[in-house]
Amino acid sequence: MKKNLLQNSLFLFFLVLFTFHFLTGQAQVTWKNDKMKSYFYIQPNVGISQYFGDLNQKDYWSQTPQFGAGAVAGYQLNPVFGFRGQFLKTALHSEIVDQNQQLISDLWDAAFHVTININEIFADYNDKRFLNFYLFTGGGLSSFKSYLETKEPPAPLEKHDSRQYSFFLPVGAGASLRLSNAVAVNLEYADRTIFDPTKLDFTDGGEQNNDHYSYASVGVQVKLGVKDTDGDGVRDKDDLCPASHGKPSLRGCPDKDNDGIADQDDICADISGLAEFKGCPDTDGDKIPDNEDACPLAAGKADLKGCPDHDADGIADKDDKCPDAPGRIEFSGCPDRDGDGIIDKDDICPDVKGLAVLQGCPDTDGDGIPDPKDNCPDVKGTKANNGCPAIAAGPLFEKNVYFNSDEVVVSKQNIADLDEVVAFLNEHPGSVVSVAGHADNRESDEYNLRLSEKRADFVINYLNKKGVKALKVDKSFFGKLKPVSDNNTSRGRALNRRVEIKITR
Repeated sequence: MKKNLLQNSLFLFFLVLFTFHFLTGQAQVTWKNDKMKSYFYIQPNVGISQYFGDLNQKDYWSQTPQFGAGAVAGYQLNPVFGFRGQFLKTALHSEIVDQNQQLISDLWDAAFHVTININEIFADYNDKRFLNFYLFTGGGLSSFKSYLETKEPPAPLEKHDSRQYSFFLPVGAGASLRLSNAVAVNLEYADRTIFDPTKLDFTDGGEQNNDHYSYASVGVQVKLGVKDTDGDGVRDKDDLCPASHGKPSLRGCPDKDNDGIADQDDICADISGLAEFKGCPDTDGDKIPDNEDACPLAAGKADLKGCPDHDADGIADKDDKCPDAPGRIEFSGCPDRDGDGIIDKDDICPDVKGLAVLQGCPDTDGDGIPDPKDNCPDVKGTKANNGCPAIAAGPLFEKNVYFNSDEVVVSKQNIADLDEVVAFLNEHPGSVVSVAGHADNRESDEYNLRLSEKRADFVINYLNKKGVKALKVDKSFFGKLKPVSDNNTSRGRALNRRVEIKITR
């Protein structure tokens, strides 16, 4: 026998021997199980085939995968053994690079298999197991029509004038992924060794018979004869909701919102939710289900029915008129730092207890003028006088100081007059001081204007140095525009070189 065929035959022999050892020995396997009912099934599949033969035995990568399609019809006798027939339609293609040749073969085959479920040999039967492995082998007939030609330029070398037939030995393995009681996806790989060493590729490899090909496929297995009234893929005997089309993962019960919770157990059956909340959602992730959450779109606190409280004052933001500052319930969440009953945002004096009629500001002297606007907060006054007592019309005090010609500093005899002004202001704090500078006409208009301003500045600076606290100091300067005497005489000019000081309330 050719070596490749011998290897596959030995594999088949040891596989059967190994299986019977477990079934007849001491292994704890119950292969006749009441839970498992024999059934028929069909399994359409698609995949790829590859040629492995004499022509490419030295160049494994020269074969080109080809698309294939087929079908399987089978009968599962018990948890371990089954029988099936398989049909495959495909093509084979391989390039012999060092000889500038390529093989093309149009092929179909039909086979009979014995299947052995591996899981059930080593473990008890479990019809809910997701992943199951199995082996299969048997015998089959392959029909093909091959062409051997040069690749560049294409020229025929060998060909079959009619279809050829040969028996083959299949050996394969598969993995079955259970989707439901009636449906599974099967992934398979099988090698098929041709009995005739020359028909497929026109070449005899001698003792190294390499005339074989493989088929890797994915198929959908559907069990037949399994009653499923609602058509959801779950047998009625296993279906908790046999009259309603449901999901296999929920044992046949429906789940309208697709949240993995059966409608019969879902409080919020129309909205996707979480199992921990009996199917209700928690949109904001605050561990409070939306159906109990007064603020389902914002993460909040359980004691506030799921609403947030950014300022942590115990008042939900939706009810808090001042959500960014801790406040009091009686003020709808707004603060009142000075405790005068007026919330801070409406309180002009939020840090000092005051009166509501004065927008939260105090009125120490009770004259109706809030302290911040009262120039005399400890003495009752009038609004017209900015909170200070009313005074008679006209200035309280007037004084003129005089300057020598072209000078901006008062003469020494006028210093006493300035000190008198200082003394009066110290006795009358909060007064308004008016300082007006003047000049004679002996220089240009522009020069005299600047000179009169500097004289006014001298007086103001003198008062400031003496620490006078006046409410306001008004400065003005007029140059030679407002003489009080005749500029044509020396005495008249001396009287015009002056600064007029007036003090009022």
